[in-house]
Amino acid sequence: MLLIATDEAGYGPKLGPLVIAGSCWRLPEPSDVAEDLAVDLAVAFSCVAGPAQIGGQRIVVDDSKAVFQPRSKAKSNQGAPAYGLLQQVVAAGCRWAGIANDRLALVDDLAQADSNPIKQAPWLELLAGESVSTAGMQNLVSHWQSGPAQLCDLQARVITASQFNQACSAGMNKSDLLSTTTLSLVRQLLQRAAIAAGERVAVFCDRHGGRRYYAGPLQAAFDGTLVQVIAESKSESRYRVPAPEAEFSISFTVKGDSFTPVAYSSMVAKYLREKAMESINAFFAERHDAATPLRPTAGYPVDADRFLEEIQPILQREKITREDLVRLR
Repeated sequence: MLLIATDEAGYGPKLGPLVIAGSCWRLPEPSDVAEDLAVDLAVAFSCVAGPAQIGGQRIVVDDSKAVFQPRSKAKSNQGAPAYGLLQQVVAAGCRWAGIANDRLALVDDLAQADSNPIKQAPWLELLAGESVSTAGMQNLVSHWQSGPAQLCDLQARVITASQFNQACSAGMNKSDLLSTTTLSLVRQLLQRAAIAAGERVAVFCDRHGGRRYYAGPLQAAFDGTLVQVIAESKSESRYRVPAPEAEFSISFTVKGDSFTPVAYSSMVAKYLREKAMESINAFFAERHDAATPLRPTAGYPVDADRFLEEIQPILQREKITREDLVRLR
């Protein structure tokens, strides 16, 4: 069975990119009995869910909001960045999937589709050139590999403020942009996968805000194919899609990030967004010439307004427009 899981980070903020990550897994064919499917999948991902004790550190795969809570500037007790756990999980996953055996280039290996917009934004220069070592991750990879579920691919979309604003100016709302980008990522992962004839394919997504109906975005993303609606309830929307790449089922579930592969994708998305915010904060801190140091921001509306007011002289001096830096919706 091929399983794809997606989640996002940065849907609410007005500074920093919207990041969507997708992970692709292979696992034994689960039971055909609907009541047993959740149990079968939970067992298949039990080694990934953890916890794993690696080098004296407890590593878990969980919803990124539960795993990572400090602000970007916070440090752990060991003096490492607060996102250190996220970085280990991402680096180990990329080594496991064969994306990066020694070093992982965050943009070129994980978000190649958005490489040009990222590299055109000077405040994302650090992100564009960022790479991390995967060399010390084999013990964690070996622990995960001991279970039935095997990670075979990992990709992300990093939608800059400029891309975000252009899409909205063309008529999209924020919810449409999230759904459209997520489904384009799902299709990318399907096209990259070697799907065997007759292999079952399932896609799991956290619900996109309050959105309940997805048949329209699914038809648009997969060449107008006729989508079968299975359920559209308050808790879950499920469909069957006879896509050109492979027929698959797809679920959009409230609190879907409680499912381990979706949680893993949420950690990847959160890590990439944290690295983007680190790049933005470093860019403006370096150019801030006031007596009081510039406090970093996580990009959420109230604090983003404070940050934008403080960097106004830099924006004027560097001729940076709000349309390129700030999400206008």
